[in-house]
Amino acid sequence: RYAGMAKIVLKVADEKALLKMNQLAKDEGLTTAMITDAGRTVVEPGTRTCCAVGPADEELLDGLFGELKLL
Repeated sequence: RYAGMAKIVLKVADEKALLKMNQLAKDEGLTTAMITDAGRTVVEPGTRTCCAVGPADEELLDGLFGELKLL
């Protein structure tokens, strides 16, 4: 229960791909959280920059996101 989970960061091509991956995870019943940027640096305020998924079984995550590259 308190063993923790691995955290990895994967890269997608653009915001459209980010939204697609987020929806794939939701469709599998996984917990997701979309992160939006405050816009204090390079990107516009409200830009979706990443999403968190899980915790979840490693095999399920690999099936959903296995083709993505590490960031």
